[in-house]
Amino acid sequence: MANEAQKFTEKHGELWKFIKFSFAGVSSFVVQYLFDLLFHFVIFKGLQGRTIDSALFRFLGIDSQMDAALAYLIAATIGYAVSYMMNRKVTFNSSANLARSIILYVVMVVATIFITAWLKGWLVQMAVDKGFVNEDGTITWLADTIIFIVTVTLPFVWTYPLQRFVINPPQKKAKEG
Repeated sequence: MANEAQKFTEKHGELWKFIKFSFAGVSSFVVQYLFDLLFHFVIFKGLQGRTIDSALFRFLGIDSQMDAALAYLIAATIGYAVSYMMNRKVTFNSSANLARSIILYVVMVVATIFITAWLKGWLVQMAVDKGFVNEDGTITWLADTIIFIVTVTLPFVWTYPLQRFVINPPQKKAKEG
Protein backbone atom coordinates (compact mmCIF):
# COMPACT_ATOMS: atom_id res chain seq x y z
CA MET A 1 0.00 0.00 0.00
CA ALA A 2 2.81 2.43 0.90
CA ASN A 3 4.49 1.64 -2.41
CA GLU A 4 1.26 2.50 -4.29
CA ALA A 5 1.04 5.80 -2.47
CA GLN A 6 4.65 6.60 -3.32
CA LYS A 7 4.00 5.79 -7.00
CA PHE A 8 0.98 8.09 -6.98
CA THR A 9 2.86 11.01 -5.40
CA GLU A 10 5.75 10.60 -7.84
CA LYS A 11 3.48 10.36 -10.88
CA HIS A 12 1.11 13.14 -9.80
CA GLY A 13 3.43 15.42 -7.84
CA GLU A 14 1.63 18.68 -8.54
CA LEU A 15 -1.79 17.17 -7.80
CA TRP A 16 -0.40 15.76 -4.53
CA LYS A 17 0.92 19.23 -3.60
CA PHE A 18 -2.52 20.73 -4.32
CA ILE A 19 -4.18 18.06 -2.15
CA LYS A 20 -1.77 18.83 0.70
CA PHE A 21 -2.35 22.58 0.14
CA SER A 22 -6.11 22.03 0.39
CA PHE A 23 -5.68 19.94 3.54
CA ALA A 24 -3.53 22.69 5.08
CA GLY A 25 -6.24 25.23 4.21
CA VAL A 26 -8.98 23.17 5.84
CA SER A 27 -6.79 22.43 8.87
CA SER A 28 -5.92 26.09 9.37
CA PHE A 29 -9.61 27.01 8.98
CA VAL A 30 -10.51 24.57 11.79
CA VAL A 31 -7.74 26.00 13.99
CA GLN A 32 -8.92 29.54 13.24
CA TYR A 33 -12.55 28.64 13.98
CA LEU A 34 -11.69 26.98 17.32
CA PHE A 35 -9.55 29.94 18.40
CA ASP A 36 -12.30 32.34 17.32
CA LEU A 37 -14.76 30.50 19.57
CA LEU A 38 -12.28 30.46 22.45
CA PHE A 39 -11.49 34.16 22.20
CA HIS A 40 -15.04 35.30 21.46
CA PHE A 41 -16.91 33.33 24.11
CA VAL A 42 -14.27 32.84 26.82
CA ILE A 43 -11.29 35.21 26.75
CA PHE A 44 -13.04 38.36 25.48
CA LYS A 45 -16.43 37.65 27.07
CA GLY A 46 -15.98 40.69 29.32
CA LEU A 47 -15.85 42.94 26.25
CA GLN A 48 -19.33 41.97 25.04
CA GLY A 49 -21.47 45.02 24.43
CA ARG A 50 -18.54 47.31 23.61
CA THR A 51 -18.24 48.42 20.00
CA ILE A 52 -15.48 49.60 17.70
CA ASP A 53 -16.37 52.34 15.22
CA SER A 54 -13.94 51.75 12.37
CA ALA A 55 -14.39 52.45 8.66
CA LEU A 56 -11.77 49.80 7.92
CA PHE A 57 -13.65 47.18 9.96
CA ARG A 58 -16.92 48.10 8.20
CA PHE A 59 -15.20 47.80 4.80
CA LEU A 60 -13.72 44.41 5.69
CA GLY A 61 -17.00 43.17 7.11
CA ILE A 62 -15.47 42.69 10.55
CA ASP A 63 -18.04 42.74 13.34
CA SER A 64 -18.14 46.08 15.20
CA GLN A 65 -18.57 44.26 18.51
CA MET A 66 -15.19 44.49 20.25
CA ASP A 67 -15.22 40.87 21.47
CA ALA A 68 -16.03 39.48 18.01
CA ALA A 69 -13.61 41.80 16.20
CA LEU A 70 -10.66 41.03 18.44
CA ALA A 71 -11.47 37.32 18.41
CA TYR A 72 -11.60 37.32 14.60
CA LEU A 73 -8.37 39.29 14.14
CA ILE A 74 -6.34 37.15 16.54
CA ALA A 75 -7.85 33.85 15.37
CA ALA A 76 -7.34 34.79 11.70
CA THR A 77 -3.70 35.65 12.40
CA ILE A 78 -3.20 32.28 14.09
CA GLY A 79 -5.00 30.48 11.24
CA TYR A 80 -2.91 32.18 8.55
CA ALA A 81 0.29 31.44 10.51
CA VAL A 82 -0.64 27.75 10.76
CA SER A 83 -1.40 27.66 7.05
CA TYR A 84 1.92 29.31 6.22
CA MET A 85 3.94 26.88 8.34
CA MET A 86 2.13 23.80 7.04
CA ASN A 87 2.50 24.86 3.41
CA ARG A 88 6.13 25.93 3.76
CA LYS A 89 7.29 22.73 5.45
CA VAL A 90 4.79 20.00 4.55
CA THR A 91 3.23 20.98 1.22
CA PHE A 92 6.14 22.60 -0.61
CA ASN A 93 9.15 21.57 1.50
CA SER A 94 10.54 25.02 0.80
CA SER A 95 13.98 26.30 1.63
CA ALA A 96 13.30 29.76 0.21
CA ASN A 97 14.60 32.77 2.12
CA LEU A 98 12.43 32.89 5.26
CA ALA A 99 12.20 36.69 5.62
CA ARG A 100 11.33 37.16 1.93
CA SER A 101 8.81 34.34 2.10
CA ILE A 102 7.06 35.75 5.18
CA ILE A 103 6.87 39.27 3.72
CA LEU A 104 5.40 37.99 0.46
CA TYR A 105 2.93 35.81 2.37
CA VAL A 106 1.76 38.74 4.52
CA VAL A 107 1.27 40.90 1.41
CA MET A 108 -0.73 38.10 -0.22
CA VAL A 109 -2.88 37.60 2.89
CA VAL A 110 -3.64 41.32 3.27
CA ALA A 111 -4.51 41.60 -0.44
CA THR A 112 -6.68 38.49 -0.18
CA ILE A 113 -8.56 39.91 2.82
CA PHE A 114 -9.23 43.18 0.99
CA ILE A 115 -10.26 41.47 -2.27
CA THR A 116 -12.59 38.99 -0.57
CA ALA A 117 -14.08 41.71 1.67
CA TRP A 118 -14.82 43.85 -1.39
CA LEU A 119 -16.20 40.83 -3.26
CA LYS A 120 -18.39 39.83 -0.32
CA GLY A 121 -19.82 43.36 -0.09
CA TRP A 122 -20.48 43.43 -3.82
CA LEU A 123 -22.17 40.00 -3.76
CA VAL A 124 -24.31 40.92 -0.75
CA GLN A 125 -25.45 44.10 -2.51
CA MET A 126 -26.21 42.09 -5.65
CA ALA A 127 -28.25 39.60 -3.58
CA VAL A 128 -30.20 42.46 -2.02
CA ASP A 129 -30.76 44.10 -5.44
CA LYS A 130 -32.03 40.76 -6.85
CA GLY A 131 -34.48 40.35 -3.95
CA PHE A 132 -32.74 37.56 -2.02
CA VAL A 133 -33.77 39.09 1.31
CA ASN A 134 -35.75 38.01 4.34
CA GLU A 135 -38.57 40.04 5.85
CA ASP A 136 -36.12 41.67 8.27
CA GLY A 137 -33.94 42.90 5.37
CA THR A 138 -31.11 40.39 5.83
CA ILE A 139 -30.05 38.24 2.92
CA THR A 140 -31.46 34.74 2.67
CA TRP A 141 -29.67 31.68 3.99
CA LEU A 142 -29.12 30.39 0.43
CA ALA A 143 -27.61 33.68 -0.78
CA ASP A 144 -25.43 33.90 2.31
CA THR A 145 -24.23 30.31 1.82
CA ILE A 146 -23.38 30.88 -1.85
CA ILE A 147 -21.53 34.10 -1.00
CA PHE A 148 -19.59 32.30 1.75
CA ILE A 149 -18.59 29.45 -0.59
CA VAL A 150 -17.49 31.86 -3.34
CA THR A 151 -15.47 34.11 -1.03
CA VAL A 152 -13.78 31.17 0.70
CA THR A 153 -12.91 29.13 -2.41
CA LEU A 154 -12.08 31.85 -4.97
CA PRO A 155 -8.78 32.82 -3.29
CA PHE A 156 -7.46 29.34 -4.19
CA VAL A 157 -7.20 30.70 -7.75
CA TRP A 158 -4.31 32.97 -6.76
CA THR A 159 -3.09 31.68 -3.39
CA TYR A 160 -1.98 28.26 -4.63
CA PRO A 161 0.15 29.51 -7.55
CA LEU A 162 1.56 32.39 -5.49
CA GLN A 163 2.55 30.12 -2.62
CA ARG A 164 3.80 27.36 -4.92
CA PHE A 165 5.92 29.44 -7.30
CA VAL A 166 6.58 32.83 -5.63
CA ILE A 167 6.38 32.57 -1.84
CA ASN A 168 7.70 29.01 -1.49
CA PRO A 169 9.30 28.36 -4.89
CA PRO A 170 10.62 24.95 -5.85
CA GLN A 171 14.18 24.28 -4.85
CA LYS A 172 16.61 24.87 -7.67
CA LYS A 173 18.52 21.80 -8.65
CA ALA A 174 22.29 22.11 -8.54
CA LYS A 175 23.97 22.05 -11.94
CA GLU A 176 26.06 19.01 -12.61
CA GLY A 177 29.74 19.51 -13.15
